[in-house]
Amino acid sequence: MSAQNQPTTQAPISIEPASPAAAPEPTGTGGSRHSSSRVVRLVRRHPLAAFFVWFFTVGQAFAFYPVVVPDAAGLPPQLFIVAATLFGLLLPTVVITGLVGGRSAVRSLGHRIIPPRRGVAWYALALLGVPLMSITITVLLVGAPVDTSWSSTVTVLIPHLLLPLLVTFLPNNLWEEVAWMGFVQARLQTRRGPLLAAVITGPLFALQHIALVVGNSPVAALAVIGLLAVFAIPFRFATAWIYNKTGNLFLVGLFHATGNAATGGSGFQDGLLATIYPNAQIASIAHLLAFAVIGIVAVLLTRGRLGMPDTRHRSA
Repeated sequence: MSAQNQPTTQAPISIEPASPAAAPEPTGTGGSRHSSSRVVRLVRRHPLAAFFVWFFTVGQAFAFYPVVVPDAAGLPPQLFIVAATLFGLLLPTVVITGLVGGRSAVRSLGHRIIPPRRGVAWYALALLGVPLMSITITVLLVGAPVDTSWSSTVTVLIPHLLLPLLVTFLPNNLWEEVAWMGFVQARLQTRRGPLLAAVITGPLFALQHIALVVGNSPVAALAVIGLLAVFAIPFRFATAWIYNKTGNLFLVGLFHATGNAATGGSGFQDGLLATIYPNAQIASIAHLLAFAVIGIVAVLLTRGRLGMPDTRHRSA
């Protein structure tokens, strides 16, 4: 994108951990209140550690339920992924943000979820960047699809791109990014800088998908998670760039969701490339390559700052 099309740069809101005095602690002499107060102090001192303890226990319990109980009451496995996102990622994000920064921090987090009214170039990147890049990569590696007529393309777009986009964005990817970008990565980059924060966040983000590879051989499962961890790092470069330049998590979640919709789909419907290229393995992972290209380009364009002002990079 050209500099002329970019909206005015908006630095993301700092969400560094507040001091223990930021919010009142429970009072009282009872043993339960004393224990509760100690837990609150620990969460305030180590908000990221508290988040990961919750997510990799409670959150993953939801994700693994259909694996452990294959029938799962006849419910689609994707519903448990959504539950893992809402109760394993979003819930601790909101609770810990409130404990550390109080109500004002929670309101600030909420404001960053509101769709921005300006920023056409960033909306274009979020909506079109990954689908177009994924299609280009697939065509270069596999060739053009058999049917390229306009009527066939329109017929495929609505059920296999737009509908999966809505289904994966609203209940899942938006809230994933509220947690991973808005809470985890944003906190890390205030202390470690944007590049190292993405390098740390990427593999942790990849581990949230471990339930999806269970059932494969150990070697295959480790290979898939390892590959996902590698590709997750440039993906986190891209999400940091969008977030730091816009201060908005809605756009980050939209960017994430369009990648899923363009390839594998939502878990309920096949994605665009999986439908057009049903027998091509690359069609299911082209979005990972597209994310990687965009993330690496963002690093090069910003000289590693990923839209984060130098003053914030040097802070802490």
